[in-house]
Amino acid sequence: MARWTRTQASFLHAFFLLLPCASISSAIEQETGSLLRWKSTLSSANGRGGDDPASPLLSWSPARPTCSWHGIVCDAEGRVTELSLPGAGIHGTLTALDFAALPALTKLDLCRNNISGAIPVNVTGLAYLDLSHNSLSGEIQIPDRSRAMPRVRYLNLSSNGLHGPIPESLSAMREMRAFDVSGNKLTGKIPPKLFMEWPEITEFHVQKNFLMGGIPPEISNATKLQSLLLYHNSLSGQIPVEVGKLKNLQLLILAWNSLTGPIPHTVGNLTRLVLLGLFFNNLSGRIPREISNLTALESLDLDTNRLDGEVPEVISSLQSLQYLDLSSNRLSGMVPYLGIRKLHAISLENNRFTEEFPLAFCQQDSLEILDLSNNQLYGELPTCLWSLQNLRFVDLSSNAFSGNIQISSKSSFLESVHLASNNLMGEIALILKRCRRLTILDLGENNFSGTIPSWIGASNPLLRVLRLRSNMLYGNIPWQLSHLSSLQLLDLADNNLVGSIPTSLANLTAMMHLKTELNIPLEVSYHVLGRFVSYSYTERININWKNQYHTFEGTIALMTGIDLSSNYLSGEIPLELANLEGLRFLNFSRNNLSGSIPKDIGNLKILESLDLSWNELSGSIPSSISKLISLNSLNMSNNKLSGEIPTGFQLQTLAEPSIYSNNLGLCGFPLNTACLDGSNSTPPPSSQSKELEALSWYYSVLTGLTFGFWLWSGPLLLFEPWRVAIFRCIDHIQDRAVLFFFLSSSNNCMTW
Repeated sequence: MARWTRTQASFLHAFFLLLPCASISSAIEQETGSLLRWKSTLSSANGRGGDDPASPLLSWSPARPTCSWHGIVCDAEGRVTELSLPGAGIHGTLTALDFAALPALTKLDLCRNNISGAIPVNVTGLAYLDLSHNSLSGEIQIPDRSRAMPRVRYLNLSSNGLHGPIPESLSAMREMRAFDVSGNKLTGKIPPKLFMEWPEITEFHVQKNFLMGGIPPEISNATKLQSLLLYHNSLSGQIPVEVGKLKNLQLLILAWNSLTGPIPHTVGNLTRLVLLGLFFNNLSGRIPREISNLTALESLDLDTNRLDGEVPEVISSLQSLQYLDLSSNRLSGMVPYLGIRKLHAISLENNRFTEEFPLAFCQQDSLEILDLSNNQLYGELPTCLWSLQNLRFVDLSSNAFSGNIQISSKSSFLESVHLASNNLMGEIALILKRCRRLTILDLGENNFSGTIPSWIGASNPLLRVLRLRSNMLYGNIPWQLSHLSSLQLLDLADNNLVGSIPTSLANLTAMMHLKTELNIPLEVSYHVLGRFVSYSYTERININWKNQYHTFEGTIALMTGIDLSSNYLSGEIPLELANLEGLRFLNFSRNNLSGSIPKDIGNLKILESLDLSWNELSGSIPSSISKLISLNSLNMSNNKLSGEIPTGFQLQTLAEPSIYSNNLGLCGFPLNTACLDGSNSTPPPSSQSKELEALSWYYSVLTGLTFGFWLWSGPLLLFEPWRVAIFRCIDHIQDRAVLFFFLSSSNNCMTW
């Protein structure tokens, strides 16, 4: 009996020893089953499901241990602790994933997939949750019964379709370190309680939403904050002085809001700050002198505000500065002395600075972008400016600079030169010859003289924009311009050019096709906080567009045209120019051109503006002109044209008689002169041609709406810069975003 008792006791002892193992084995089976059920509801990018040979879920098989599956990490007991499948190309929802069967799960990373549906509310044990860059929808809902997942330290729901407010109940996550809900459709105010209950928060990112109200003063409680990104919302009120208590802050970006009032002096307490972006607000007052305390600052952008007064000279103490943008304010006085050797970009345009060109800029060995346009600067430009070996973009237009310019052989990196609207003189050959990488050259509205060099096609093969209007150039238009295969904008108007229009211009390849590129790229790259940052600068150009000057900014890559107006050109318009089907505008007005209008001018189907006025053109207006379904600006006045004016749906909308005036032989609509014998009249359209005209008219409307949307309304809808002048805003906003927020070397899914 005693032996039986000892045997029984041994059996019971073994049973209780094995019981935890059986329990763990059962739990692992439940985890495996839960994950496989979820896998069965998913599909890959090609719709073939998790059994697709290219799917990262192919290893998820009952025949293999769960802990060997791709994206699965287990603890010592074999329990699933991490589920990480970033950028795996999976499609589906989280509905079928039973988190209750995964009690040891602490990390869930499914960023950069196509997960849709709502955020799961049955997650209570996670410390790390990243569902960014998916297709989630609905509101951020935190169940009261779970007290809002109190263990969460990292929560990233950015770049989804979430809407509604940021729940105040999130404050129960008292261990929160990083919070990112940027790039959604969230509304309401920023809950002040979050900053009061998150003492450990280091990253707070809510940019690119529709949040309103002010920046809570309670933000001063989050003293460990290192990154505060509130840009691109509808925040209003003043920047609270309490922001000065965030002494660990490295990133502070409040741009694209409606903030008012001054920049608080307490910003000088942020001695660890590396990026300060307050651009596109309504800030006023002066730049505080305390900004000199920000000795770690690498990027300062105060663009497009209402700041006034002089720039404090202490700004030169920011020796770590790589990017400086004070443009589009009301700053006055002298250009700030910048004895800083690390600067890659300086933008001071659209202010009221007045003095000679600052020689200190010649010391900027790293300088790639310099924009001083639209100020009141004067005097001669120093030769040392053109000796900066890394200089790529220069805009000194709309000032009062004078004297000659000779770009040195060291300026081989120059890509874009804007010197328009000054009092500069000399020969353009001295500027062109050294710059083989030149893409844009704008020397308009100056006193340049001499001829256009014949070697331009060989020395500047990458030119896309050549603007030399309103100077004192003379001689013939060199036929070698046709070698510029990338040229899309040629403006030689208002000079003293003679001779005929070269037939070879019909070989300008870039003018033969519709342009779809939105901007001519110009990037500057440097390191901030140990990360590689690419900043794209927005090109802009003034164009005489439909008899009015417009500044095309960011959209100039869409524009294609030729303006040779107000010269002394003679001869006939080359018939071959009808091959340039990508032209949007053509202006040969105020010359001495003779002969007839090319009969195939109707080939220029996307032409929107045509001006042939004030010449000696004769004969009839070609009937093919009725095919110009995009035409909305036309002027053929003051010639010797005759015959009946062609009809067509688009031509019928151009009902102003003055566009045909002073052509004694013309008759028909919209003139009051009737065609008597009909000898030169256009035959009445047949029913079939009427249908074709109607169809062409509909295409005209569709083309006009499409181009108009992208050129004007599209950028407004995308960037919402209602408080800024329309042409200033186009694409400029997106390029400022790239400076701070496109981190090409970042490997995680937390976005800036």
